[in-house]
Amino acid sequence: RSMLTVFREGHSCVLSPVFLDDQEASQVLTRRRRANSFFEEIKKGNKERECVEERCDWEEAREIFENQEKTVRNGDACVSFPCAHGGTCKDGIGSYSCYCQEGYKGFNCEIGRLLRLCENRNGGCEHFCSIDKGNVRCSCADGYFLSHWLPGMSSAAALRDSNLDDFSGGHVLSPQALILNEDNQGFCGGTILNEYIILTAAHCMNHSDYMSVKLGEFDTMVNEGREAVHKVDAVIVHYNYKPVTYHNDIALIKLATPITFSSYILPACLPEADFAEKEGLVSGFGRIGEGRQASSILQRLAVPYVDRQTCMESTNLRITQRMFCAGFDTIAKDACQGDSGGPHVTRYGDTYFVTGIVSWGEGCARKGKYGVYTQVSKFVRWIHDGIATLTASEKGSRKKRHHGAIKRLYL
Repeated sequence: RSMLTVFREGHSCVLSPVFLDDQEASQVLTRRRRANSFFEEIKKGNKERECVEERCDWEEAREIFENQEKTVRNGDACVSFPCAHGGTCKDGIGSYSCYCQEGYKGFNCEIGRLLRLCENRNGGCEHFCSIDKGNVRCSCADGYFLSHWLPGMSSAAALRDSNLDDFSGGHVLSPQALILNEDNQGFCGGTILNEYIILTAAHCMNHSDYMSVKLGEFDTMVNEGREAVHKVDAVIVHYNYKPVTYHNDIALIKLATPITFSSYILPACLPEADFAEKEGLVSGFGRIGEGRQASSILQRLAVPYVDRQTCMESTNLRITQRMFCAGFDTIAKDACQGDSGGPHVTRYGDTYFVTGIVSWGEGCARKGKYGVYTQVSKFVRWIHDGIATLTASEKGSRKKRHHGAIKRLYL
């Protein structure tokens, strides 16, 4: 090794060696390159160099085998027959595709048969059917519980009627329906949900604090001895109700005293969120025709569910996702003024589910027009929350309010 010595005037210094010692030189030689060099690429492919020293991708592997077929070896993913229920398997690179038989779907055609268990007579369930671990699971609406037989049960499930257009000897065939009265004059309807709670329309809550609820009514001109009148304790209206468009046209009423149920006064069940709408029953004491007088007898009408596209094309007014249409195109049958807030119920088996609230329409029974209803399935969670709020409000406030004053809440 040679050393260089530099002399300056008055100063001198000895510089470090130009060359590194053996240990330091070895450390430099072991540092890995971050890119391939030209000379490396012209060498013959080597497995250790191509797929150990460097990231092994298709290009690097191809350099080793220098042959397309040898480079790619992909097993047949269909060997294990992954497609269920007779589905046809097609192998792909690193994966496979299943072509399912009619009625089945899913990546492996696994969805179909189980869902059809509920489609066939609702899986044998009286109310709700679902699939749990490959088996049918039945569940009940509020107020019901699973049982093979309920002797002497008095509930909506006990109702049976053979003719939807007839009244049977004055017997009330819509025991969920009621009248909202002000100064003994009916102005809206509603649906019984439980012994304290009534479901109705938000636009019916614009009246005074002196309204009451009349249950078990069939003929307003006759005292039949089974009617019951309840004072209203509180109401709760949807906070986002729009009076111009009737968006979120829903409200709950809490009665001051509990309802005594009978074969003439019964609650309707709340549907699950995905309860399917079909033909429904509408009832009320509204006008018997556009511009005509209100009915003194409880009227009931079976109305078919209208396809949403048809519904929207029938009007220039907005039909929101929380509304639906029901009724007839040319037949002069429809809900009318005075029926607002009343029930649109759907019967499944022997149980009635409230599926709509009479909300609005363009006149009554006009050709090409339909009745528009608040879609209850869109508000099931809101209803449960509203009932809880009204119940908590009652427990938290036992103070007497001024005579006739109704507590008004928004949720």
